[in-house]
Amino acid sequence: MAELNVRVDAKEDMEKEIAQIVKQCPEGRRKEVSTQMEGFQRLFARFLEERGPSVRWEDIEPAGDAMKAYGSLASVDLENIEVIRKHLDKLVVLKLNGGLGTSMGCKGPKSLIAVRGEHTFLDLTVEQIQVLNKKYNVSIPLVLMNSFNTHTDTLKILRKYHGCGVPIYTFEQSCYPRVSKESLMPIDADLANKEAWYPPGHGDFYEAFYNSSYLTKFINDGKKFIFVSNIDNLGASVDLSILVVPCYSSVLNDCCFAAVCALLW
Repeated sequence: MAELNVRVDAKEDMEKEIAQIVKQCPEGRRKEVSTQMEGFQRLFARFLEERGPSVRWEDIEPAGDAMKAYGSLASVDLENIEVIRKHLDKLVVLKLNGGLGTSMGCKGPKSLIAVRGEHTFLDLTVEQIQVLNKKYNVSIPLVLMNSFNTHTDTLKILRKYHGCGVPIYTFEQSCYPRVSKESLMPIDADLANKEAWYPPGHGDFYEAFYNSSYLTKFINDGKKFIFVSNIDNLGASVDLSILVVPCYSSVLNDCCFAAVCALLW
């Protein structure tokens, strides 16, 4: 009973603290911060409520027939321009661009590290999409999900890609407060103290993309698939064999926009 009371108190105290954070933030950011804090509070509530291991391995089962072997996919006629164009016109490429290059001994966004001559991860990503857009006469957009650590530097460098033939969009993923293990409260409510805040990982993509204006835009543009990968994973490029596979026809009938992470190849 005492433990239950502690959890209830922690949840109520956090709600009060979050309300103060939203109230004190600049008016121009208040709506954005309020939306992000709603996501944080749901996550914090799960943390307080869950017990036991985060993964119950006994409940994990093989995918079975739900996953198709790549070798079983029908080959694609790369010269059938019209068929391929039809599918590429439904595609958006999104790169997770929230990481810094500190683990590689570099400063700034990882995407801006030169990895082939003077070409950066971002340069090579744009070039990959340029090739598809030019060959098939399409306009596949590139979307970058930045974190507060990478957003400003990324916006500065994007000027160099003006007129490159690839529409580029950016949005920021959520920004959550770090919580003290002892007090179960934010270590600092000041939004300007970056050390007291963190981007909540790749899993935040779904909620952050939903909260951005781009989900509605791309649906209205007729897009059906989104290809998601890390910006530093240059091997994860659009695979036409997967994009045109017939098994996605049922997905298109059931929803307007499908996040197809299986496109990573």
